[in-house]
Amino acid sequence: MSNEITQVKGCEFTTDELQRFHHYYKYDWAAAGLVSAPVGKRIQHFVETVDPGIDSNRLQEWLHTMGIVDESEKSEQARLYERFENFDFAAAVGFNQMLADVYATDDVSKHGVGERMDQAKAQYYSDNIEPLVYSEYKEYKEVNAPKPVCPYQDLWDPKGADKESADTNKFANVRTIDIAKLLDPDNVDVLTIGAINLFIDAAKTAYDQKYFAVAVVNSRCNGPEPMFLPALSSTGDCPATLKAAMRLQIELRNLNKTKPLVFFANGVVDTSTLGILMSTVDIVTSEMFCVSIGSVSQSSQKFPLSALYDWAHLSNHQAKVSKGTAEYIMCSPDLVLRSAEWSTLGLGIGFVSHRKFASGMEQILLAASCPPPHTRDALRKACAVESVYSGPSKINVWEQEISKYFAPLADGKTVLELADELRAVKAPWAEKYVVFANAKESNNVAKARVAGMQRVRGMEYSQALALELSAAIAWTAGTTEETKLFSRNIPSLSD
Repeated sequence: MSNEITQVKGCEFTTDELQRFHHYYKYDWAAAGLVSAPVGKRIQHFVETVDPGIDSNRLQEWLHTMGIVDESEKSEQARLYERFENFDFAAAVGFNQMLADVYATDDVSKHGVGERMDQAKAQYYSDNIEPLVYSEYKEYKEVNAPKPVCPYQDLWDPKGADKESADTNKFANVRTIDIAKLLDPDNVDVLTIGAINLFIDAAKTAYDQKYFAVAVVNSRCNGPEPMFLPALSSTGDCPATLKAAMRLQIELRNLNKTKPLVFFANGVVDTSTLGILMSTVDIVTSEMFCVSIGSVSQSSQKFPLSALYDWAHLSNHQAKVSKGTAEYIMCSPDLVLRSAEWSTLGLGIGFVSHRKFASGMEQILLAASCPPPHTRDALRKACAVESVYSGPSKINVWEQEISKYFAPLADGKTVLELADELRAVKAPWAEKYVVFANAKESNNVAKARVAGMQRVRGMEYSQALALELSAAIAWTAGTTEETKLFSRNIPSLSD
């Protein structure tokens, strides 16, 4: 696709003018020492040193059209509204008390919430900072809104460009736990027992009444494959690490009973730490989120039994899922769960695109600053406002096959019986399962997962977690036969 600017009907400027004006807009003013210079001085420099043929009057007209004006040309009214728009309401003492009214209705449209939020901000600003009338502000914005006469505006001024990271420190009523700050600086690719204990300590501080909500983030989620929650360390005292991870899950679930716990999972989550993530359903993801849960993945073969209780009780979550869906997921050789699948399973509350994730997070955290008992409702409505469609789910298209072949696994059918049945299907997707059934490692993973889910379905959470711990310790010690994994004495999590 060509990047050349061409003319379209309705544009007031010629193709040549637009090309020159965009060149002006993208000019490196820092190199010229004019970053803070008035518009007039910039135009003078550009005409004298870069493009003598440009019409400075037409350029200034175009800048006005785009809402770019010299500071000296702004009216006092414009300056007032600019101060209002730049005011940091997240750090404003008492503003969070007004948020309950913003999210009090069932209207969670972006327009509806946005208007109520602007009204609340205007009221607070007028009462505490300087006089401002919301109706006059709204009328001014409508009259002075930039006119969409440039059809190429997205080429030089992309809408929705986000900041690099969210400023979580300004939300005094939200306890933010940054995973990046918990990890061992010399070993950031794994979650060590030391990092887990720091996580537990951080969670315990969140019970303080000054915190209305808890947010788990990872400030190092950057790059093409950002890691949000890394794998459990498999070196050293592995049983101790597993036990610490279980204690963390219990701590997070207990915390979530007292106040909202939200994970902003803008990256990869390792299969071994899924139980930590699934301590809450208030999970916001982006297109960077994924979990390689397939039984052939390296992590699945090291720690195959993470979050057994959650998978066994998948139907208890917000979405309606077909019987056998958990078995389908647990037995899939190479399945990667992304945001679309996560949402379909009812395991999350929102999807925000990666390029808008930081600003979306700040809007949600502002809502999470709403005092109890309205905090969780405000947070979830803010998620709904900021969320967009995450795309089609890979699981939905297999509902018929799930009901026919995988649902019986929940009632006692074995993985080997499933493989025998699929051999007769003669379809590429079925052949994939037959191949994995013949591979010892992935076969053992699937059998252990199915047997584990069958066992924990009749248990309460702490009992199921203790069984998962016992089986996980046995697995890391070399036991892979499902009958031996789940027939041992169940240890205490407090030992």
